[in-house]
Amino acid sequence: MGSSGQNPLRQTASGERDALRQLLKEHGPGVRRQLAGKIPGRWQAVLSVDDVMQQTYTDVFLNVDRFVPQGDASLAAWLLKIADHNLIDALRMLEADKRGKDRRRIQPETREESFVAFYELLSAGGATPSRLVARDEARAALERAVEQLPDAYRQVVLMFDLEGRPMEEVARALNRSPGAAYMIRVRAHRRLRELMGTPSEYFSTA
Repeated sequence: MGSSGQNPLRQTASGERDALRQLLKEHGPGVRRQLAGKIPGRWQAVLSVDDVMQQTYTDVFLNVDRFVPQGDASLAAWLLKIADHNLIDALRMLEADKRGKDRRRIQPETREESFVAFYELLSAGGATPSRLVARDEARAALERAVEQLPDAYRQVVLMFDLEGRPMEEVARALNRSPGAAYMIRVRAHRRLRELMGTPSEYFSTA
């Protein structure tokens, strides 16, 4: 690539979508090949490379302003890093779901308890609900955050995390594959953590 003002890497960093699409067409196949061998055989019937790449492309378009080009290989490296991160998060969720970890932690009797238990899951640090705020501030904050999610993200959280429905049912409601629904859940959890901020505002590790 040249160093002129038309350099696609620089155009991409400036948020020019056509330039980004072109570069993804060039580098995406290589990332897909590297990703294919990283999905364990036991999960290949649930999670496909297409599921991971679809979410990865979405993340790239949403975060292109953070991309700093540092040479011709920098976009491919950034793309692979995002894809790896998405895959790791999805595999962790699949493993947790298989063990019943999430279901054991979220067994609410009321809507309020459901939101409190879900936020404890999101904290992912062994935190326990603060007696003073767990049923008020934390629940209300999480409910507000859930309402700010895009429709598909919110539907996954409500149906899977808060209502305890099987992912297959959630996927049918979204008209997606179960693997794609898990990838949406990955993104939804990340977005909720961003919206909620630090768990220390509502939880204590004591």
